[in-house]
Parts: sequence; structure tokens; C-alpha cells
Amino acid sequence: MQDSKQSNLPALLGELKQARHRQILVLCGSQQWGIAQYKAIIGDNTALALSSHAQFEEAIWPQHLHQILGQEFQFVCYDGYSGVIPNKLAAAAGTVQAGGLLVLILPELNSLSQWCDPALDKWLSEGETPSSSPFLMRLTKLITQSPVWLISEQADSYLPEHYIASTQSLDLAPQASLVSNIVEHFSHKVAAPVLLSADRGRGKSAALGLIAAHEKTKKIVICAQQRRAVQNSFKHLALELGLCEPSVQQNNLHNLTYMPPDAVLAARPNIDILMIDEAAVIPVPILKQLLTCCPKVIFASTLVGYEGNGRGYTLRFQNHLQTHYPNYISRHLEAPIRYASDDPLENHMRLLFALDSEYDAPSQILPTAVQYQPITRVDLLNDETLLRQVFALLVLAHYQTSVNDLRQLLDSPSNRLFIAKHARHLVGVCLMSIEGDLNEALAVQIASGARRPAGHMMAQQLCQLQGDTDFVTHAGARIVRIAIAPTAQHQGIGRALIGFAMQQLRDQVSYFGSSFGAQEKLLRFWQKLGFEPVKLGYKKDKSSGEFAVLVIHRDTPLNISAIRAQFKSQLFFDLPYLYQDLPWQLVYTLCRTLPPCEFKQSTLRQLAYVAKKTATQQQIAPLLYDVIMTQPSILSALINISKMRLILLLLQRHQPKELVSELKIESKKQLQLVFQQLLSEVYAEITITKRPN
Repeated sequence: MQDSKQSNLPALLGELKQARHRQILVLCGSQQWGIAQYKAIIGDNTALALSSHAQFEEAIWPQHLHQILGQEFQFVCYDGYSGVIPNKLAAAAGTVQAGGLLVLILPELNSLSQWCDPALDKWLSEGETPSSSPFLMRLTKLITQSPVWLISEQADSYLPEHYIASTQSLDLAPQASLVSNIVEHFSHKVAAPVLLSADRGRGKSAALGLIAAHEKTKKIVICAQQRRAVQNSFKHLALELGLCEPSVQQNNLHNLTYMPPDAVLAARPNIDILMIDEAAVIPVPILKQLLTCCPKVIFASTLVGYEGNGRGYTLRFQNHLQTHYPNYISRHLEAPIRYASDDPLENHMRLLFALDSEYDAPSQILPTAVQYQPITRVDLLNDETLLRQVFALLVLAHYQTSVNDLRQLLDSPSNRLFIAKHARHLVGVCLMSIEGDLNEALAVQIASGARRPAGHMMAQQLCQLQGDTDFVTHAGARIVRIAIAPTAQHQGIGRALIGFAMQQLRDQVSYFGSSFGAQEKLLRFWQKLGFEPVKLGYKKDKSSGEFAVLVIHRDTPLNISAIRAQFKSQLFFDLPYLYQDLPWQLVYTLCRTLPPCEFKQSTLRQLAYVAKKTATQQQIAPLLYDVIMTQPSILSALINISKMRLILLLLQRHQPKELVSELKIESKKQLQLVFQQLLSEVYAEITITKRPN
């Protein structure tokens, strides 16, 4: 049945296809009406529908985005009544082909801000009740102000009479030039990595397949976390060589082989070129290891895409390449290939999710002129420029930011945002989350492991360390992210911003904390601010490849001394096993502020005795371990090489033969002399400073 409101839609779709553009069509009304309208639009065409509605038979509601990405459809439907989840909606947009429509079903726009979105619970913590959704308010405003196609069940509709756009032919010249440039770069005697970036739809994966075709006599491995992600590369290799396109279950075609990152590192195959697609989703430490597997490596990543934003990864990894591989080259694909330039759907998605927010960096900073202020979610809603600058700065500072993070920023009631401004420029953002303040009954259940309510990540972790329910019944503030403009770093602005934020919340919470990937410099930054580590994670973060460290500020009425003592025991126990590969500098930084204990008289007597004789390694090692375990701050008094040797040999239990170049120990005799030297240094420090006994 053709609705009169859709009367000129077929003609518009024809004009859209001729322009090689995609568009969004918003259907505003009841859910049943929206689904019926969508079905009338698609007719018998193959389409993709995302919905959890039980009676929407053809629809799916995937749990993972990779289940739909990599496919293309003329019509794609997203049922907003199933929940407006930005990641899922943006991924749906990524499957629309040129000339196609993304159909978005929503309530009437005038009721959207009061609508009870079933997805809103994803951004609420236990005990929070939503009063409004700034994200949906902003969505309403942007839809109203943008030239989207809209059909309403009850209100005015908007479909233009014609879709007018200049016809654009497919221009593959930039892609061909990039392929030739990379092939020529790899022909040099001294190979250097390639950093390839592009926004979504620019033909990046296709370019990898074309490079494989140009280098058809070379053995090439293409690496990604999912086999499906590299299907386009295999497709273009097949087209170029006149072969049949392989299925997603097939990992080999001619000279190209798919292997996941961990398999490459384990097998270290003998290859000529290594291609890494979607490098932004692979931890940087793993990328650094992959660099050692082959002299010719291509790191391809999406800067602005439907899965997220890779700018943070690109900047961080580019710094590593500049330092260690100065001859590397960086190339970028600008023009879209899957559809024509100035695509309406791409423009709408970028606007709705602030995907293309560019940070406006100041050239010079005068720290004394920086002003600090709190910002509310309403402020962000009412100031689009401020919102986009805040989001852009968070993107730059974080390894990878997804479009879900924008809704988290706007819709989480527990968020507290503080900014640093220099004149008109935003130079710093501190995002905090209020946690805890739960009732005693729930706190007891959390402590016993019977409940794990939504949110309150830090409060629950602290409670479960020793069953201390105070961390859940009292309110705490977790510093979620701190982002400082690159030109404003190392000038004390980050410390000042955190201090300002803590001062603003001091009367509202009982403790402050944060959690981040354990790095020596980063941990020192927090320690200088008065934060001390109380927990080190047991699994490496998938994005950073680092163990998460939880820190708490020492200025709190709650009892953190017992937790600190427990952390000390746990750390020393796990250093030879779980944390054996941590850099020794990080281990030292973790240990340097651990709580001391008093030496036993028996330990001091044994130390004095062994220090005055020629002792064996077997006599010295357990004694030194006991001394450092009792008072870890002794490490601070040792020279660097002694710190390193003591940590690597005694705390992490490395074998000397494993680290000959670092330890500078090549024989058993040298090892014995090293232990005697370590004993002398430690004994001298204890004797000179007259440590308590």
C-alpha cells in the first residue's frame, strides 16, 4: 500500500541513486506505523532491519557490530523504539550502499525529549532515575534543523520535490596513486613502516587488496581481529587477478593469508609484507611487537568511522614511529569511493555523533591566564560549539572513542565535568563520575559478591577488596578522564584542573580515585597529586594492552591503610608470575610509596651478620627480599642499576641469562658479586638512616 506521504519517494530514490548519494529518512509516529511504512517502502528488495520488536519478523538485534559491518544494502531500518544506541545506529548507517536509505523509526519529534527510551538504562548507575535525556533533546534539535527526509504520522512531513546534486563519476585515481606510492616505497633497500589512514568508505581495505595484487610474487599476511573485516581486501585481490572471491571462512588467496594478531606473533611467519587493517582497535603494545615481525609493515586505520574514532590511536602511534622509524611514511585517503563526495547520510551521522569534531588548539598558553569552571550537561546541550570541543579533546586524549561515549557524556546523571579555558580556547577537560552513596543492605550484598549493580565501578572494587562497605555507602568521585590540549601539556594545567575539580566536590564526597592503564610516567603524575595505588588489574586492557591500576587519594576519612597493606602483599606475591614482564621502572614506581613496616630484630641481626662476611647468593637473596618487602622505600635510595637488578632478579625473579644486556651479568661469579654489592648498598642505607627497628 502506497502512503500518500511517500508519493514522491520513488522518484527521489532514483535521483539519489543517480547522484551516488545516501540519505536518512526519519519516520516519526507509533512503532507499528513506522514498521508498516518501512515495509511499504522496501517492497520486495533485500534489506537490513535492526529491531528487538517480537513481531518484526525480518529484523535482528545484534549484540556485536561485526555481525552487520562489511555488508551493503539499499535499505536499512533502525527501530529507535528498541533503544537509540549510537554505536548500533552508526554501524547500521555504515551498511547503506550508494543510492540507499537509512530509515530511522522514532516517536513524534515533539514528544522525543519526554520519551522513555529503553536504551537510557545503559547510561544510568544503580539508584539513578532519568529525568530527561539531553542526548535525545539534541537529536531532536539537530533533526529539526537539518535537511533530513522526514515523514510524520501526525505532524507535518518533509520530503523535497527533487533531490538535486551534481552527478559524480567514480574517481579511483587517488586510490591508484596511493597504491603505487606504497609499492614504490617498499621497493627501497631500507624498508620503513607505512601509516595509512582514512575515514570510513574511502577504499582503505580495497587499497590493501590492490597492493597485494601489485606484489603478487611476494608472501603477504593481512592481520585484523576479525576475518570478516578484511573480506574487502580479498575481494579486490581476486578482482585484480581474475580469481573467484573467497568466502569469509577461507584464509588464503594466491599470495595473501589472513592471520589474527596473536597468531602472527606466535608463529612469526616468513613473509615479505605485513598488512594490519583497523590497527586502531589493536593495543599499541601489540602493534609495536608486530613491527618486529617484518621490515615492511602497513598500519591501516579508520580516523572517523562508524565503529569509533581512531584519532587518539593515530597520534600516539605516530609518535612512536617518528621516534623509532624516522623513515616511515604517512598516507591518507580523502575522497570517498563507496559513495560520492558530500554524502548526506555521512554528513548527518557526523553531525549527530560529533564524529568530525576538530579540536581548535591554541598556539601559545599562559598558565596564569587559564580559568577553571564546572560545566553541566545543560551547558553542553545549549552550546554545540563547546560540546564539540569537549568531545574532540576527549577523542585526542583517549586511545579510541566510540560514538556511545557522546551519549554517555550527555545522559549520565553521575557525570561531573570541569574545564580549563585560555581566552576562547578550551585547553583541558576533567570528567568525573559520582559513585557510591548506596544503602547498607545493598552494600552487604556487593561485599559478598551476591550483587553487582550497574555503575559504581570504583566503589564496588574497593568494597570487594576487603569487604569494607564504607566505600559503597559513602559517596566517592572517580576521575574518569583527564584531557589536556597538546600545546598546554607539561605546564601544570592538568594538576590544577584536577585540584579545582576536587575542591568543587570536596563537600559532596568522602574520597577521590581514578583508574588508568599502568604506565610509569602516568602513575608518577597521580602520585604527585596525592593518589596511591590500591589495586592492579589481573588482565590487560584490550585497547591499551596495559594492566589497569586503581588509585585513591590519601586525604580521606575512610580506612585505606588496610587496603594499601593488602595491595603491598598482593603485588609482591604476583610480581614473579602475573606481572613478571612489567617494566622495572613501573614496578619501582608502584613500590616506592607502599606502606612500610618495622624491621624485626632478627632480620637486622642477620643483615648485620651477612654484611660482614662473604655470603652466598642463597643467603643474601631471601634476606634482601625480606628487607624490601618490609620497607619498599629503600629502593629509592639505591642507584638506578641496583634498583633494576634488585627488581628484575629478586622481585620479578628473572633468570640472569634472560636479561644479559640489561643486567650486565654474564657469569655466576659476576652474579655473586652483584648480590654482594646489593647487600652492601641496602645495609649502608639502613645503617646510615638509622631506620626504626
